[in-house]
Amino acid sequence: MIRRASAFLTWMLYRDVTVYLSPDGEAGSAPQLTVSNHFGGLADPLLVMSVMRRRPRIVARDVIWKFPVVGRLMNWVGAIPVHKPEDSGANRNDEMFGTAYESLREGNHLVIFPEGVTRDDPSIAPVKTGAARVVLGARAHGTPGIQITPVGIHYDDKAALRSRVFINIGAGLDLDSFAEPYELGGETLTAENHDAVRALTNEIERRIRDVAPDFADWPEATAMAHAASVYLRSKLENPMRPVAMADRERLAGILGGSDEAVKAEVVSSITHYGHQLDAAHIDDRATYEEVPLGQLARYVLRNGLIIALLFPFAIIGFGINLIPLMLMWLVGRLRYAPAMMSTVKPLAAVLFFGVTWAVAVWGTIAQWGVQGGLVAVLLMPVYLVALIVLAERLVLLLRSIRWWFRSRRSGSAKESVIASRQQVVDAVTEGLT
Repeated sequence: MIRRASAFLTWMLYRDVTVYLSPDGEAGSAPQLTVSNHFGGLADPLLVMSVMRRRPRIVARDVIWKFPVVGRLMNWVGAIPVHKPEDSGANRNDEMFGTAYESLREGNHLVIFPEGVTRDDPSIAPVKTGAARVVLGARAHGTPGIQITPVGIHYDDKAALRSRVFINIGAGLDLDSFAEPYELGGETLTAENHDAVRALTNEIERRIRDVAPDFADWPEATAMAHAASVYLRSKLENPMRPVAMADRERLAGILGGSDEAVKAEVVSSITHYGHQLDAAHIDDRATYEEVPLGQLARYVLRNGLIIALLFPFAIIGFGINLIPLMLMWLVGRLRYAPAMMSTVKPLAAVLFFGVTWAVAVWGTIAQWGVQGGLVAVLLMPVYLVALIVLAERLVLLLRSIRWWFRSRRSGSAKESVIASRQQVVDAVTEGLT
């Protein structure tokens, strides 16, 4: 039930969630600790719960429990509170460690965001030692076979509704294999072994950096993502198709780890190319062969048919959800930091749609009885899905028509733009070699 609820809420908030799972990315039935970057506030645990095969227990700061609705949700999903020493004294976390040890001993799945804070910068903060202490302590208390799984969460725009997310699940680390050299040397591996804790923390940080966004600043992150997109489109059999976000983000991460000279060349070439695209009023796709009018017509016809079929359900969905949709639009206008918005959005969606649907179901029960209420419970999500899908199909349809007209009037500027595009491809190729 928790998994389905989190998956539906995730679908409401994000248009597309793509998951890449390394062959050794999840631990099967073994005790598992997932460690992830923390760029999206409350959205991060929501996404992890919706995509991981085993429902995790989230280890989170105790301040979250101070908000009544959120605190109830955290208890419902079995989250474990962490107390900051400066707030409540170091000894208060004994209960947290004990609960975590017991959960791992039972073969459960825990999730920790070891940076400790939500970040608006596109880089990984220094990782704290709590995750290492949890698994080393659990192992010392008799739990073998613990697997540590790094997860990278990549947002297209974490402050926007219906954007895209890529979740990169990396190869797991077997804690027993990590511990073997220490124990062969005669050391006792516990949460109090500072050298082992620091070494494991460093390894956890390295693995998170491998799978998560980790750039010097936002201009670098944006440049690497754009350059990766241009390069990948040049390799597509059909360049008119969208570039997969997962491929773009993984390549951007590789470019971000290149030496400074390569990164400078990538930034320079993609900046120049972007200026030329803006001057020609086209995008990267329009630099390739023009789409035939017949192909555009088939696309318009296909999507027009889908829109027509969804229209009656979408109208009902619009009538039911008008107030929560307007409130969500107002939430999107708030001038909070992106990390804060990624926390506010899920809470607002739960509150606004939950109250609206509860009122609608109650009214249906009053008029048509319990059976009518059950039907309403089933149909509420259907109507909302129809409305969202119709709106997005319509936007994509209008964008495609506009892009087709723009590509037709690029004219003589296209030759120069194509040459600039090739410079970007060459710079990225140099970064890969």
